[in-house]
Amino acid sequence: MLELFDKKLFPSKYSDILNRIKSFKPIKYGASRNYVNGSVSYLSAYISRGVISTKFILKTLLDKNYNPADIEKFIQELAWRDYWQQIWISKGKLINSDLKNSQFPVSNSSTPKAIIDANTGISAIDKSIIGLYETGYMHNHLRMYVASIVCNIAQSHWINPARWMYYYLLDADWASNSLSWQWVAGSNSNKKYFANQENINKYCFTNQKGTFLDVDYPEFQKFEIPEVLKHLYFFNLKTPLPNSDDITIENSLPTLLYNFYNIDPIWKKNLKANRILLLEPSHFETYPVCKRLLILL
Repeated sequence: MLELFDKKLFPSKYSDILNRIKSFKPIKYGASRNYVNGSVSYLSAYISRGVISTKFILKTLLDKNYNPADIEKFIQELAWRDYWQQIWISKGKLINSDLKNSQFPVSNSSTPKAIIDANTGISAIDKSIIGLYETGYMHNHLRMYVASIVCNIAQSHWINPARWMYYYLLDADWASNSLSWQWVAGSNSNKKYFANQENINKYCFTNQKGTFLDVDYPEFQKFEIPEVLKHLYFFNLKTPLPNSDDITIENSLPTLLYNFYNIDPIWKKNLKANRILLLEPSHFETYPVCKRLLILL
């Protein structure tokens, strides 16, 4: 296992984060983002924790004289992230259930053990799950592949597998995660998302044959659950919250509250104030995350 917090993949110094934005190539992103070695930004963890905002990222890029039309794909990704947050604000806990359509068919409410164990037999999938456990990162295309296998091949309802993935993601954003899983499962979209082995081979640079996904797309309409996905895993996820520090409040000063979604280091930085990080236990009971995520806070 790697360190709890992979500082090479996600540096925590604010100056390093700013340099990452400035060095990002958004035009190259548009052409390569679906490939596992694509020019992605690695900024999602900082957006999710409120260290930087989508607005700040866009302004930084536009200040470098990028034409918005040339970086449209990246702007769309920023917009999707904000859109999912607005859906959560509007719908509240309704996003924890099928939002637009009932997922169908559903044969279980758990997660295939082969997914949890990174033992599906599909090398790109298994490697990405191991990477998730070790670094807290999974490429967005791989997230879609995993969700498709779980929801549309294994016929697992999306909610608990989505909680499993969210638990380990360093960019844990429940709105983006849950609504993306629902999009794949067809409960937040007009159709399900499927990917066969040929698609995975193309974007992950593998050359596997004979897997349960090595079929033509029409076959998914009459697909039986593969034996490797029938064994289920039932988990109980918990967040190891730290003990609270003794707090001394200076009554003459304003108080600023930070939380899991806002640890912006320059928020009112010139204001002398009481600054308190609130990790509300009830939030983490509903949306648990692993210890690695607390390293950022």
